[in-house]
Amino acid sequence: PDGLLLKRWIASGEAQVVRRRGRRTVYRVALSRQDRSFFVKYDRYGSLADLLRNLIRGSAARREWWNAREALRRGVSTALPVALCEEIRAGVVRDSFYVSEEIRDAWTLDQFVVHVLGALQSEEKARQRRQVVEGLAKFVANLHEVGLEHGDFHAGNILVQTGPRFFLVDMSAARFGQPLNWPASRANLTVLCAEWFDRTTFVERWRFWRAYKSLRPDLVAPDDKEVVEQFDLLRRDYSRRIDRRRDRRAMRTNRDFYVLKKTRANAPSTKRQNNLRVHAIRDFPPDELDELLACPDALLWENLDRPVKLGHSSVMVRATLRLDHGPQAVSYKRFRAKNRWKAFLNLFRSSRALRGWRLGHALISRGIATPRPIMVCEPSGLNPSAIVQPWQERAAYLATEWIDGARNLHIWAWSLKEQTRQERFRLAALCAGSLGRLLGRMHARQISHGDLKGSNVLVVEHDDGYKASSLKTLLIDLDGVRIHKRLPHHRQVADLARLATSAAGHAWAGNTLRMRFLRAYESEFPRGTVCRKDIWRAVAKKSGKQIAKKQQRGDAVL
Repeated sequence: PDGLLLKRWIASGEAQVVRRRGRRTVYRVALSRQDRSFFVKYDRYGSLADLLRNLIRGSAARREWWNAREALRRGVSTALPVALCEEIRAGVVRDSFYVSEEIRDAWTLDQFVVHVLGALQSEEKARQRRQVVEGLAKFVANLHEVGLEHGDFHAGNILVQTGPRFFLVDMSAARFGQPLNWPASRANLTVLCAEWFDRTTFVERWRFWRAYKSLRPDLVAPDDKEVVEQFDLLRRDYSRRIDRRRDRRAMRTNRDFYVLKKTRANAPSTKRQNNLRVHAIRDFPPDELDELLACPDALLWENLDRPVKLGHSSVMVRATLRLDHGPQAVSYKRFRAKNRWKAFLNLFRSSRALRGWRLGHALISRGIATPRPIMVCEPSGLNPSAIVQPWQERAAYLATEWIDGARNLHIWAWSLKEQTRQERFRLAALCAGSLGRLLGRMHARQISHGDLKGSNVLVVEHDDGYKASSLKTLLIDLDGVRIHKRLPHHRQVADLARLATSAAGHAWAGNTLRMRFLRAYESEFPRGTVCRKDIWRAVAKKSGKQIAKKQQRGDAVL
Protein backbone atom coordinates (compact mmCIF):
# COMPACT_ATOMS: atom_id res chain seq x y z
CA PRO A 1 0.00 0.00 0.00
CA ASP A 2 2.96 2.39 0.51
CA GLY A 3 4.47 1.62 -2.91
CA LEU A 4 7.90 0.12 -3.53
CA LEU A 5 10.06 0.35 -0.40
CA LEU A 6 13.29 0.88 -2.34
CA LYS A 7 14.43 3.89 -0.31
CA ARG A 8 13.95 1.96 2.94
CA TRP A 9 15.91 -1.01 1.58
CA ILE A 10 18.76 1.26 0.45
CA ALA A 11 18.88 3.00 3.85
CA SER A 12 18.97 -0.32 5.72
CA GLY A 13 21.70 -1.74 3.46
CA GLU A 14 19.45 -4.53 2.14
CA ALA A 15 19.61 -3.10 -1.41
CA GLN A 16 22.97 -3.05 -3.18
CA VAL A 17 23.71 -1.53 -6.59
CA VAL A 18 24.55 -4.25 -9.09
CA ARG A 19 24.75 -2.14 -12.22
CA ARG A 20 24.38 1.51 -13.07
CA ARG A 21 24.18 2.54 -16.71
CA GLY A 22 22.69 5.73 -18.07
CA ARG A 23 19.29 6.30 -16.46
CA ARG A 24 18.90 2.66 -15.38
CA THR A 25 20.04 1.32 -12.01
CA VAL A 26 19.75 -2.34 -11.00
CA TYR A 27 19.57 -3.22 -7.30
CA ARG A 28 19.86 -6.61 -5.63
CA VAL A 29 17.63 -6.69 -2.55
CA ALA A 30 18.23 -9.34 0.12
CA LEU A 31 15.57 -9.33 2.88
CA SER A 32 17.31 -11.03 5.77
CA ARG A 33 14.17 -11.48 7.87
CA GLN A 34 12.30 -13.24 5.06
CA ASP A 35 15.35 -15.00 3.52
CA ARG A 36 14.36 -13.71 0.10
CA SER A 37 16.36 -12.00 -2.60
CA PHE A 38 15.23 -10.31 -5.79
CA PHE A 39 16.28 -7.65 -8.29
CA VAL A 40 14.78 -4.19 -8.81
CA LYS A 41 15.36 -2.32 -12.08
CA TYR A 42 14.81 1.39 -11.67
CA ASP A 43 14.36 3.35 -14.94
CA ARG A 44 14.27 7.15 -14.71
CA TYR A 45 12.99 9.46 -17.40
CA GLY A 46 15.43 12.12 -18.58
CA SER A 47 13.78 14.15 -21.30
CA LEU A 48 10.56 14.85 -23.13
CA ALA A 49 11.48 12.17 -25.66
CA ASP A 50 11.48 9.57 -22.85
CA LEU A 51 7.99 10.66 -21.79
CA LEU A 52 6.73 10.34 -25.37
CA ARG A 53 8.31 6.88 -25.72
CA ASN A 54 6.66 5.77 -22.48
CA LEU A 55 3.35 7.11 -23.77
CA ILE A 56 3.59 5.29 -27.13
CA ARG A 57 5.21 1.94 -26.37
CA GLY A 58 4.99 1.74 -22.58
CA SER A 59 7.71 2.04 -19.97
CA ALA A 60 10.77 -0.22 -19.89
CA ALA A 61 9.45 -1.99 -16.79
CA ARG A 62 6.05 -2.67 -18.40
CA ARG A 63 7.69 -4.03 -21.56
CA GLU A 64 9.93 -6.35 -19.54
CA TRP A 65 6.99 -7.48 -17.39
CA TRP A 66 4.88 -8.57 -20.35
CA ASN A 67 7.82 -10.02 -22.27
CA ALA A 68 8.89 -12.13 -19.28
CA ARG A 69 5.34 -13.46 -18.85
CA GLU A 70 5.11 -14.23 -22.57
CA ALA A 71 8.50 -15.99 -22.52
CA LEU A 72 7.39 -18.21 -19.62
CA ARG A 73 4.16 -18.98 -21.48
CA ARG A 74 6.19 -20.13 -24.50
CA GLY A 75 8.40 -22.36 -22.37
CA VAL A 76 11.51 -20.17 -22.19
CA SER A 77 13.41 -20.18 -18.89
CA THR A 78 13.73 -16.69 -17.44
CA ALA A 79 13.60 -14.90 -14.09
CA LEU A 80 10.09 -14.99 -12.57
CA PRO A 81 8.44 -11.53 -12.77
CA VAL A 82 7.20 -10.40 -9.36
CA ALA A 83 5.94 -6.84 -9.64
CA LEU A 84 5.59 -3.82 -11.90
CA CYS A 85 5.45 -0.29 -10.51
CA GLU A 86 5.05 2.98 -12.43
CA GLU A 87 5.12 6.56 -11.18
CA ILE A 88 2.40 8.50 -13.03
CA ARG A 89 2.05 12.27 -12.94
CA ALA A 90 -0.34 14.28 -15.12
CA GLY A 91 -1.38 11.05 -16.79
CA VAL A 92 2.14 10.30 -18.08
CA VAL A 93 4.49 7.56 -16.86
CA ARG A 94 7.69 9.04 -15.40
CA ASP A 95 9.85 6.53 -13.48
CA SER A 96 9.23 2.79 -13.55
CA PHE A 97 10.32 -0.20 -11.46
CA TYR A 98 10.49 -3.86 -12.42
CA VAL A 99 10.94 -6.56 -9.76
CA SER A 100 12.03 -10.12 -10.57
CA GLU A 101 13.09 -13.06 -8.44
CA GLU A 102 16.77 -13.92 -8.20
CA ILE A 103 17.87 -17.10 -9.93
CA ARG A 104 19.86 -18.81 -7.18
CA ASP A 105 23.39 -20.19 -7.81
CA ALA A 106 23.46 -18.80 -11.35
CA TRP A 107 26.33 -17.15 -13.19
CA THR A 108 26.38 -15.15 -16.38
CA LEU A 109 27.71 -17.27 -19.24
CA ASP A 110 31.09 -15.53 -19.43
CA GLN A 111 31.59 -15.69 -15.65
CA PHE A 112 30.58 -19.37 -15.60
CA VAL A 113 33.24 -20.24 -18.18
CA VAL A 114 35.96 -18.31 -16.35
CA HIS A 115 35.23 -19.03 -12.68
CA VAL A 116 33.47 -22.43 -12.71
CA LEU A 117 34.93 -24.22 -15.71
CA GLY A 118 38.31 -22.52 -15.26
CA ALA A 119 38.71 -24.14 -11.83
CA LEU A 120 38.33 -27.71 -13.17
CA GLN A 121 41.02 -30.16 -14.22
CA SER A 122 41.79 -30.49 -17.93
CA GLU A 123 39.77 -33.67 -18.63
CA GLU A 124 36.76 -32.57 -16.57
CA LYS A 125 36.96 -29.08 -18.08
CA ALA A 126 36.85 -30.48 -21.62
CA ARG A 127 33.79 -32.61 -20.75
CA GLN A 128 31.98 -29.71 -19.07
CA ARG A 129 32.77 -27.32 -21.95
CA ARG A 130 31.26 -29.81 -24.40
CA GLN A 131 28.10 -30.03 -22.28
CA VAL A 132 27.88 -26.22 -22.12
CA VAL A 133 28.31 -25.89 -25.90
CA GLU A 134 25.65 -28.49 -26.68
CA GLY A 135 23.30 -27.21 -23.95
CA LEU A 136 23.63 -23.64 -25.18
CA ALA A 137 22.91 -24.76 -28.75
CA LYS A 138 19.70 -26.47 -27.63
CA PHE A 139 18.68 -23.43 -25.57
CA VAL A 140 19.23 -20.98 -28.45
CA ALA A 141 17.52 -23.28 -30.94
CA ASN A 142 14.46 -23.44 -28.64
CA LEU A 143 14.40 -19.62 -28.36
CA HIS A 144 14.38 -19.23 -32.13
CA GLU A 145 11.89 -22.04 -32.68
CA VAL A 146 9.31 -20.50 -30.32
CA GLY A 147 9.71 -17.14 -32.09
CA LEU A 148 11.71 -15.18 -29.50
CA GLU A 149 14.22 -12.68 -30.93
CA HIS A 150 16.40 -10.90 -28.37
CA GLY A 151 17.72 -7.47 -29.31
CA ASP A 152 20.70 -7.65 -26.91
CA PHE A 153 21.73 -11.28 -27.18
CA HIS A 154 25.13 -11.34 -25.47
CA ALA A 155 26.65 -13.57 -22.79
CA GLY A 156 25.79 -11.17 -19.96
CA ASN A 157 22.08 -11.78 -20.58
CA ILE A 158 22.39 -15.58 -20.45
CA LEU A 159 22.55 -17.14 -16.96
CA VAL A 160 23.86 -20.64 -16.30
CA GLN A 161 23.25 -23.00 -13.41
CA THR A 162 25.35 -26.11 -12.86
CA GLY A 163 23.88 -28.90 -14.92
CA PRO A 164 23.99 -26.91 -17.11
CA ARG A 165 20.65 -25.08 -17.19
CA PHE A 166 20.23 -21.80 -19.06
CA PHE A 167 18.07 -18.71 -18.45
CA LEU A 168 17.48 -15.60 -20.58
CA VAL A 169 17.22 -12.26 -18.76
CA ASP A 170 16.83 -8.55 -19.61
CA MET A 171 13.65 -9.17 -21.57
CA SER A 172 12.86 -5.53 -22.38
CA ALA A 173 14.61 -6.00 -25.75
CA ALA A 174 12.75 -9.23 -26.63
CA ARG A 175 10.33 -9.56 -29.56
CA PHE A 176 7.90 -12.41 -30.23
CA GLY A 177 6.48 -13.80 -33.43
CA GLN A 178 6.74 -16.80 -35.70
CA PRO A 179 9.79 -19.12 -35.64
CA LEU A 180 12.81 -17.12 -36.77
CA ASN A 181 13.87 -17.47 -40.40
CA TRP A 182 17.51 -17.77 -41.45
CA PRO A 183 18.37 -14.00 -41.65
CA ALA A 184 16.91 -13.31 -38.18
CA SER A 185 18.52 -16.42 -36.67
CA ARG A 186 21.85 -15.52 -38.27
CA ALA A 187 21.72 -11.99 -36.82
CA ASN A 188 21.22 -13.35 -33.28
CA LEU A 189 23.91 -16.02 -33.68
CA THR A 190 26.38 -13.48 -35.08
CA VAL A 191 26.42 -11.64 -31.74
CA LEU A 192 27.40 -14.82 -29.88
CA CYS A 193 29.91 -15.76 -32.58
CA ALA A 194 31.63 -12.36 -32.43
CA GLU A 195 31.79 -12.42 -28.62
CA TRP A 196 33.08 -15.99 -28.28
CA PHE A 197 35.20 -16.44 -31.41
CA ASP A 198 38.54 -15.89 -29.63
CA ARG A 199 37.51 -17.98 -26.60
CA THR A 200 36.35 -21.08 -28.45
CA THR A 201 37.94 -23.53 -30.86
CA PHE A 202 36.78 -24.28 -34.37
CA VAL A 203 35.60 -27.73 -33.18
CA GLU A 204 33.44 -26.16 -30.45
CA ARG A 205 31.87 -23.68 -32.88
CA TRP A 206 31.24 -26.48 -35.37
CA ARG A 207 29.69 -28.66 -32.63
CA PHE A 208 27.40 -25.79 -31.62
CA TRP A 209 26.19 -25.28 -35.21
CA ARG A 210 25.54 -28.98 -35.82
CA ALA A 211 23.54 -29.28 -32.57
CA TYR A 212 21.58 -26.10 -33.36
CA LYS A 213 20.81 -27.20 -36.91
CA SER A 214 19.70 -30.69 -35.83
CA LEU A 215 17.06 -29.16 -33.52
CA ARG A 216 15.65 -26.94 -36.29
CA PRO A 217 15.05 -29.31 -39.21
CA ASP A 218 12.61 -26.88 -40.87
CA LEU A 219 15.13 -24.02 -41.01
CA VAL A 220 16.08 -23.15 -44.58
CA ALA A 221 19.81 -22.33 -44.39
CA PRO A 222 22.77 -22.52 -46.82
CA ASP A 223 25.19 -25.45 -46.77
CA ASP A 224 27.57 -25.72 -43.84
CA LYS A 225 30.63 -24.34 -45.67
CA GLU A 226 28.78 -21.20 -46.73
CA VAL A 227 27.37 -20.77 -43.21
CA VAL A 228 30.89 -20.80 -41.75
CA GLU A 229 32.05 -18.17 -44.26
CA GLN A 230 29.01 -15.97 -43.58
CA PHE A 231 29.54 -16.05 -39.83
CA ASP A 232 33.23 -15.24 -40.25
CA LEU A 233 32.50 -12.13 -42.29
CA LEU A 234 29.49 -11.00 -40.26
CA ARG A 235 31.12 -11.37 -36.88
CA ARG A 236 34.09 -9.26 -38.08
CA ASP A 237 31.78 -6.45 -39.22
CA TYR A 238 29.83 -6.67 -35.97
CA SER A 239 33.03 -6.62 -33.88
CA ARG A 240 34.28 -3.52 -35.68
CA ARG A 241 31.05 -1.68 -34.91
CA ILE A 242 31.20 -2.70 -31.25
CA ASP A 243 34.89 -1.79 -31.01
CA ARG A 244 34.25 1.72 -32.30
CA ARG A 245 31.48 2.14 -29.74
CA ARG A 246 33.71 0.87 -26.91
CA ASP A 247 36.54 3.23 -27.83
CA ARG A 248 34.58 6.02 -26.15
CA ARG A 249 34.61 4.24 -22.79
CA ALA A 250 38.26 5.12 -22.05
CA MET A 251 37.33 8.81 -22.31
CA ARG A 252 34.42 8.65 -19.84
CA THR A 253 33.68 7.69 -16.26
CA ASN A 254 32.43 4.11 -15.92
CA ARG A 255 33.28 0.91 -14.07
CA ASP A 256 36.74 0.66 -15.72
CA PHE A 257 37.85 4.31 -15.99
CA TYR A 258 37.24 7.66 -14.38
CA VAL A 259 37.78 11.27 -15.45
CA LEU A 260 38.77 14.11 -13.12
CA LYS A 261 39.41 17.83 -13.44
CA LYS A 262 42.07 19.17 -11.13
CA THR A 263 43.75 22.51 -10.42
CA ARG A 264 47.53 22.64 -10.18
CA ALA A 265 48.61 23.32 -6.64
CA ASN A 266 51.64 25.44 -7.60
CA ALA A 267 49.71 28.20 -9.42
CA PRO A 268 46.64 30.39 -8.84
CA SER A 269 43.39 28.58 -9.56
CA THR A 270 41.93 31.60 -11.36
CA LYS A 271 44.01 30.91 -14.49
CA ARG A 272 42.46 28.49 -16.89
CA GLN A 273 45.84 27.12 -17.95
CA ASN A 274 46.31 25.70 -14.46
CA ASN A 275 43.44 23.22 -14.86
CA LEU A 276 44.28 19.58 -15.56
CA ARG A 277 42.08 16.98 -17.19
CA VAL A 278 42.92 13.51 -15.91
CA HIS A 279 41.95 10.04 -17.14
CA ALA A 280 42.84 6.97 -15.07
CA ILE A 281 41.95 3.32 -14.69
CA ARG A 282 39.82 2.29 -11.74
CA ASP A 283 42.77 0.46 -10.15
CA PHE A 284 44.51 3.79 -9.57
CA PRO A 285 43.37 5.07 -6.12
CA PRO A 286 42.21 8.73 -6.23
CA ASP A 287 44.34 9.67 -3.19
CA GLU A 288 47.49 8.36 -4.91
CA LEU A 289 46.48 10.24 -8.04
CA ASP A 290 46.06 13.48 -6.08
CA GLU A 291 49.55 13.07 -4.65
CA LEU A 292 50.98 12.60 -8.14
CA LEU A 293 49.12 15.57 -9.62
CA ALA A 294 50.31 17.91 -6.86
CA CYS A 295 53.58 18.02 -8.83
CA PRO A 296 53.58 15.80 -11.95
CA ASP A 297 57.27 16.56 -12.63
CA ALA A 298 58.33 15.22 -9.22
CA LEU A 299 58.06 11.60 -10.38
CA LEU A 300 60.42 12.43 -13.27
CA TRP A 301 63.10 13.97 -11.05
CA GLU A 302 62.90 11.10 -8.56
CA ASN A 303 63.59 8.54 -11.30
CA LEU A 304 66.11 10.31 -13.55
CA ASP A 305 68.59 7.59 -12.61
CA ARG A 306 66.35 5.12 -14.54
CA PRO A 307 65.96 6.90 -17.90
CA VAL A 308 64.38 5.31 -20.95
CA LYS A 309 64.34 8.31 -23.28
CA LEU A 310 65.71 11.83 -22.84
CA GLY A 311 64.81 14.37 -25.52
CA HIS A 312 63.72 17.95 -25.98
CA SER A 313 60.06 17.15 -26.68
CA SER A 314 59.69 14.10 -24.44
CA VAL A 315 61.29 12.55 -21.38
CA MET A 316 60.57 8.97 -20.26
CA VAL A 317 61.70 7.24 -17.09
CA ARG A 318 60.89 3.99 -15.37
CA ALA A 319 58.93 4.61 -12.16
CA THR A 320 56.60 2.89 -9.70
CA LEU A 321 52.98 3.74 -8.90
CA ARG A 322 50.84 2.31 -6.10
CA LEU A 323 47.66 0.74 -7.44
CA ASP A 324 44.90 -1.17 -5.66
CA HIS A 325 46.61 -4.52 -6.27
CA GLY A 326 50.04 -3.25 -5.14
CA PRO A 327 53.09 -1.49 -6.62
CA GLN A 328 53.08 -1.28 -10.42
CA ALA A 329 56.18 -0.55 -12.53
CA VAL A 330 55.34 2.02 -15.21
CA SER A 331 57.00 4.04 -17.91
CA TYR A 332 56.30 7.68 -17.07
CA LYS A 333 56.55 10.07 -20.01
CA ARG A 334 56.26 13.84 -20.28
CA PHE A 335 55.29 15.43 -23.60
CA ARG A 336 55.76 19.09 -24.51
CA ALA A 337 55.81 21.15 -27.69
CA LYS A 338 59.12 21.29 -29.55
CA ASN A 339 58.56 24.80 -30.94
CA ARG A 340 56.03 27.63 -30.95
CA TRP A 341 54.29 26.42 -34.10
CA LYS A 342 53.52 23.03 -32.54
CA ALA A 343 52.51 24.77 -29.32
CA PHE A 344 50.01 26.81 -31.34
CA LEU A 345 48.62 23.65 -32.99
CA ASN A 346 48.31 21.96 -29.59
CA LEU A 347 45.76 24.61 -28.58
CA PHE A 348 43.30 23.04 -31.03
CA ARG A 349 44.09 19.32 -30.85
CA SER A 350 44.48 16.65 -28.21
CA SER A 351 47.96 16.02 -26.87
CA ARG A 352 50.18 13.10 -27.87
CA ALA A 353 49.71 11.74 -24.34
CA LEU A 354 45.92 11.68 -24.66
CA ARG A 355 46.14 10.08 -28.10
CA GLY A 356 48.43 7.42 -26.64
CA TRP A 357 45.90 6.77 -23.86
CA ARG A 358 42.98 6.46 -26.26
CA LEU A 359 44.80 4.32 -28.85
CA GLY A 360 46.39 2.07 -26.22
CA HIS A 361 43.02 1.09 -24.77
CA ALA A 362 41.54 0.81 -28.27
CA LEU A 363 44.19 -1.78 -29.19
CA ILE A 364 43.74 -3.68 -25.93
CA SER A 365 39.95 -3.88 -26.39
CA ARG A 366 40.59 -5.44 -29.82
CA GLY A 367 42.96 -8.06 -28.40
CA ILE A 368 46.10 -6.44 -29.87
CA ALA A 369 48.95 -6.69 -27.37
CA THR A 370 50.37 -3.37 -26.14
CA PRO A 371 51.32 -2.05 -22.67
CA ARG A 372 48.23 -0.85 -20.79
CA PRO A 373 47.98 2.91 -20.17
CA ILE A 374 47.48 3.65 -16.45
CA MET A 375 46.98 7.41 -16.28
CA VAL A 376 47.13 10.50 -18.47
CA CYS A 377 46.84 14.18 -17.59
CA GLU A 378 46.97 17.24 -19.81
CA PRO A 379 46.09 20.93 -19.41
CA SER A 380 42.51 21.82 -20.23
CA GLY A 381 41.22 25.09 -21.57
CA LEU A 382 42.54 27.51 -24.16
CA ASN A 383 45.69 29.29 -23.03
CA PRO A 384 47.37 31.50 -25.68
CA SER A 385 50.26 32.30 -23.31
CA ALA A 386 51.49 28.74 -23.92
CA ILE A 387 52.72 29.87 -27.34
CA VAL A 388 55.26 32.23 -25.75
CA GLN A 389 56.85 29.59 -23.52
CA PRO A 390 55.80 26.17 -24.88
CA TRP A 391 58.38 24.38 -22.74
CA GLN A 392 56.66 25.54 -19.53
CA GLU A 393 52.98 25.38 -20.50
CA ARG A 394 50.74 22.53 -21.64
CA ALA A 395 53.06 19.70 -20.64
CA ALA A 396 51.17 16.39 -20.72
CA TYR A 397 52.02 13.20 -18.83
CA LEU A 398 51.32 9.55 -19.60
CA ALA A 399 51.94 6.53 -17.34
CA THR A 400 51.97 3.15 -19.09
CA GLU A 401 52.46 -0.37 -17.76
CA TRP A 402 56.10 -1.48 -17.74
CA ILE A 403 56.64 -4.95 -19.23
CA ASP A 404 59.35 -6.73 -17.24
CA GLY A 405 61.90 -8.58 -19.34
CA ALA A 406 60.78 -6.99 -22.61
CA ARG A 407 63.34 -6.07 -25.28
CA ASN A 408 62.76 -4.49 -28.63
CA LEU A 409 62.94 -6.76 -31.66
CA HIS A 410 66.43 -5.66 -32.72
CA ILE A 411 68.05 -6.15 -29.31
CA TRP A 412 66.29 -9.50 -28.88
CA ALA A 413 67.43 -10.69 -32.33
CA TRP A 414 71.03 -9.63 -31.67
CA SER A 415 70.99 -11.57 -28.38
CA LEU A 416 70.27 -14.78 -30.27
CA LYS A 417 73.88 -14.97 -31.42
CA GLU A 418 74.64 -16.55 -28.04
CA GLN A 419 72.34 -19.48 -28.89
CA THR A 420 73.14 -22.48 -31.03
CA ARG A 421 71.99 -22.41 -34.65
CA GLN A 422 69.14 -24.83 -33.98
CA GLU A 423 67.95 -22.99 -30.86
CA ARG A 424 68.22 -19.62 -32.61
CA PHE A 425 66.03 -20.79 -35.48
CA ARG A 426 63.45 -22.28 -33.10
CA LEU A 427 63.13 -19.05 -31.10
CA ALA A 428 63.05 -16.96 -34.28
CA ALA A 429 60.28 -19.18 -35.68
CA LEU A 430 58.22 -18.68 -32.50
CA CYS A 431 58.75 -14.92 -32.78
CA ALA A 432 57.78 -14.90 -36.47
CA GLY A 433 54.53 -16.75 -35.69
CA SER A 434 53.66 -14.50 -32.74
CA LEU A 435 54.47 -11.33 -34.69
CA GLY A 436 52.51 -12.55 -37.71
CA ARG A 437 49.41 -13.17 -35.61
CA LEU A 438 49.79 -9.79 -33.89
CA LEU A 439 50.06 -7.80 -37.12
CA GLY A 440 47.46 -9.94 -38.86
CA ARG A 441 44.98 -9.20 -36.10
CA MET A 442 45.86 -5.50 -36.27
CA HIS A 443 45.29 -5.29 -40.03
CA ALA A 444 42.20 -7.52 -39.89
CA ARG A 445 40.75 -5.01 -37.42
CA GLN A 446 41.46 -2.21 -39.96
CA ILE A 447 44.33 -0.62 -37.99
CA SER A 448 47.64 0.66 -39.35
CA HIS A 449 50.71 1.58 -37.31
CA GLY A 450 52.60 4.10 -39.46
CA ASP A 451 56.04 3.43 -37.92
CA LEU A 452 56.20 -0.34 -37.70
CA LYS A 453 59.93 -0.94 -37.25
CA GLY A 454 61.87 -3.31 -35.07
CA SER A 455 62.45 -0.81 -32.27
CA ASN A 456 58.66 -0.39 -31.89
CA VAL A 457 58.03 -4.11 -31.33
CA LEU A 458 58.69 -5.68 -27.92
CA VAL A 459 59.52 -9.35 -27.40
CA VAL A 460 58.91 -10.98 -24.01
CA GLU A 461 60.19 -14.41 -22.99
CA HIS A 462 59.46 -16.43 -19.86
CA ASP A 463 61.73 -18.93 -18.14
CA ASP A 464 59.51 -21.97 -18.61
CA GLY A 465 61.46 -23.97 -21.15
CA TYR A 466 60.92 -21.72 -24.18
CA LYS A 467 57.51 -23.14 -24.98
CA ALA A 468 55.40 -21.56 -27.70
CA SER A 469 53.18 -19.83 -25.16
CA SER A 470 56.18 -18.28 -23.39
CA LEU A 471 57.09 -15.85 -26.19
CA LYS A 472 54.93 -12.81 -26.79
CA THR A 473 55.21 -9.73 -29.00
CA LEU A 474 53.74 -6.28 -28.26
CA LEU A 475 53.42 -2.97 -30.09
CA ILE A 476 54.65 0.33 -28.66
CA ASP A 477 55.00 3.96 -29.83
CA LEU A 478 51.39 4.41 -30.92
CA ASP A 479 51.74 7.95 -32.30
CA GLY A 480 51.32 6.70 -35.86
CA VAL A 481 48.43 4.32 -35.19
CA ARG A 482 45.27 4.97 -37.22
CA ILE A 483 41.92 3.18 -37.00
CA HIS A 484 40.29 3.00 -40.44
CA LYS A 485 36.81 2.07 -41.55
CA ARG A 486 38.49 0.04 -44.29
CA LEU A 487 42.27 -0.36 -44.20
CA PRO A 488 43.75 0.81 -47.54
CA HIS A 489 45.93 -1.77 -49.28
CA HIS A 490 48.87 0.63 -49.57
CA ARG A 491 48.83 1.17 -45.77
CA GLN A 492 48.89 -2.57 -45.22
CA VAL A 493 51.86 -2.98 -47.58
CA ALA A 494 53.66 0.04 -46.07
CA ASP A 495 53.47 -1.43 -42.55
CA LEU A 496 54.81 -4.81 -43.62
CA ALA A 497 57.49 -3.25 -45.85
CA ARG A 498 58.82 -1.12 -42.98
CA LEU A 499 59.07 -4.22 -40.80
CA ALA A 500 60.72 -6.18 -43.62
CA THR A 501 63.32 -3.39 -43.91
CA SER A 502 64.08 -3.78 -40.21
CA ALA A 503 64.41 -7.55 -40.63
CA ALA A 504 66.89 -7.00 -43.48
CA GLY A 505 69.38 -5.85 -40.84
CA HIS A 506 69.57 -9.47 -39.63
CA ALA A 507 71.01 -11.45 -42.51
CA TRP A 508 70.22 -14.85 -40.98
CA ALA A 509 66.43 -14.12 -41.02
CA GLY A 510 65.73 -15.73 -44.38
CA ASN A 511 62.70 -16.64 -46.46
CA THR A 512 61.71 -19.56 -44.23
CA LEU A 513 61.02 -17.20 -41.32
CA ARG A 514 59.25 -14.77 -43.63
CA MET A 515 56.97 -17.57 -44.84
CA ARG A 516 56.16 -18.57 -41.25
CA PHE A 517 55.31 -14.94 -40.56
CA LEU A 518 53.02 -14.70 -43.61
CA ARG A 519 51.20 -17.94 -42.75
CA ALA A 520 50.45 -16.67 -39.23
CA TYR A 521 49.51 -13.27 -40.66
CA GLU A 522 47.13 -14.80 -43.21
CA SER A 523 45.40 -16.96 -40.58
CA GLU A 524 43.90 -13.84 -38.94
CA PHE A 525 41.90 -12.94 -42.07
CA PRO A 526 38.82 -14.62 -43.54
CA ARG A 527 39.78 -17.46 -45.84
CA GLY A 528 40.53 -16.29 -49.36
CA THR A 529 40.73 -12.55 -48.62
CA VAL A 530 44.55 -12.37 -48.51
CA CYS A 531 46.75 -13.59 -51.36
CA ARG A 532 50.10 -14.55 -49.85
CA LYS A 533 52.02 -14.24 -53.12
CA ASP A 534 50.66 -10.78 -53.92
CA ILE A 535 51.52 -9.54 -50.42
CA TRP A 536 55.02 -11.05 -50.68
CA ARG A 537 55.74 -9.35 -54.01
CA ALA A 538 54.31 -5.95 -53.02
CA VAL A 539 56.18 -5.90 -49.71
CA ALA A 540 59.45 -7.03 -51.31
CA LYS A 541 59.21 -4.29 -53.94
CA LYS A 542 58.53 -1.49 -51.45
CA SER A 543 61.08 -2.79 -48.94
CA GLY A 544 63.73 -2.96 -51.66
CA LYS A 545 63.19 0.73 -52.45
CA GLN A 546 63.48 1.64 -48.76
CA ILE A 547 66.70 -0.35 -48.37
CA ALA A 548 68.21 1.22 -51.52
CA LYS A 549 67.36 4.72 -50.27
CA LYS A 550 68.96 4.03 -46.88
CA GLN A 551 72.11 2.64 -48.49
CA GLN A 552 72.30 5.66 -50.80
CA ARG A 553 72.20 8.00 -47.82
CA GLY A 554 74.67 5.88 -45.90
CA ASP A 555 72.20 5.03 -43.12
CA ALA A 556 72.12 1.74 -41.28
CA VAL A 557 69.44 -0.65 -42.57
CA LEU A 558 67.33 -1.07 -39.42
